[in-house]
Amino acid sequence: MGIAAGSLVALLFRFGSTFLWAVIGVLTARTLSVEDRGAYASAVVFTSAVGGITSLGAATGYFVANRKRDPAEVAGNALLLALLASAVSALCGVAVWLLVPGEIGRLALLAGLLLPPNIVRNSLNGVVLGEGRLLRFNLLANLPVVAGFVLLTLVLLVWSNRTAEAALAAWTLAQYVGLAPFVLRGRDWLTWPLHHRPRRDLIVGMLRFTAVSGLAGVVGLLNYRIDLLLVVSLDSREAAGIYASAIAGAEALWLFSSSIAMASFARVGAESREEAARITAAGVRHTGLIVTAGAAALALVAPWAVVFFFGPDYRAAALPLRILCIGTLLYAPQSLLNNYFANQLGRPVIALLLGLIALTISVGAGLLLIPPYGFVGAAWATTLSYLVSGFAAIGLFIWLAPARWPDLWRLRRDDLARYPRLARELALRTRTRRLDA
Repeated sequence: MGIAAGSLVALLFRFGSTFLWAVIGVLTARTLSVEDRGAYASAVVFTSAVGGITSLGAATGYFVANRKRDPAEVAGNALLLALLASAVSALCGVAVWLLVPGEIGRLALLAGLLLPPNIVRNSLNGVVLGEGRLLRFNLLANLPVVAGFVLLTLVLLVWSNRTAEAALAAWTLAQYVGLAPFVLRGRDWLTWPLHHRPRRDLIVGMLRFTAVSGLAGVVGLLNYRIDLLLVVSLDSREAAGIYASAIAGAEALWLFSSSIAMASFARVGAESREEAARITAAGVRHTGLIVTAGAAALALVAPWAVVFFFGPDYRAAALPLRILCIGTLLYAPQSLLNNYFANQLGRPVIALLLGLIALTISVGAGLLLIPPYGFVGAAWATTLSYLVSGFAAIGLFIWLAPARWPDLWRLRRDDLARYPRLARELALRTRTRRLDA
């Protein structure tokens, strides 16, 4: 599967996953009390973030794609580390359950049991992405969400067990169901540790890589949410609610750039330095084209869009949404450039430093602009942080990669020809499948 077709596949899965998450949000909002939904959502968000940050997914993908290590060997050694981390998280949940009585202790136990499948799945799925098996990667990543929707529907609607504990238990079970394909189709990965000794160099390398990429993930998570926290602290909860709606609209534009980054992950790691730079530059050009069009359209319809999706009480979100469209456009190539820094150069520390730059500017500018201008000041602070860190990333890419500044923005005839070519390819595949059926 080519990068263009892979990007489209990844984008379709992203749209489907986003829609399903929204449906789950509506389901839990309609069936759980506000307090119970808050407890359930907090546990899910926390464990998903921790599971993603602590998993070895970035490291396993790098060692398979770039270092050309055997996928079964990487998966087997990663599984040993993932199981160790899983045992620690489960024991922490049990300890809190034993020490804290009542519902809080039981929710902590479920959260501790929810982390292991997240850690294991993300670690092993990094191998799949490193192999360039994009369709399987997306299926494995989205299966737990589908299973979660089914089990939540059964528990909350069919059986009417409408408590935070019941909802979290259903979601936890769904995450274990999501591991079934690895058991059924990845037995050589799972049994590798039984027939081989652990590779010390590989384990140390993955731990070092994960330590940096995990810290970069923490900084990135803070960077995406620090402006909202500052609005809550320096303005009001009402202002934070309005600003959160603007953030949700602007960040939807990143679905395109993240899909291209996912589709090009394996090739950027596996190809030569020159070819990886060419692929990255082409991805940045396509990202700029698509996100510019999307940002312009979203900024144009912002006043009507926020009222349509969020209601008339959120009308004031239109202005920060328009400002954030600028920042989102400037920051859109970041995932592609970080992909090159980490997966081709093996230097995830660059993404960490860029994230720290953005975080520092966002906090500093936010402290200055939010008190006098409210959430509009927060939008400008975030946009400024994206501007500086975005151009810093571009400068580093041009310095470290065999690429020039025009390679990142000057569209070529072949770039535009790819779109009708992709349409013809998809039409041909669809016609062929219909004839085969």
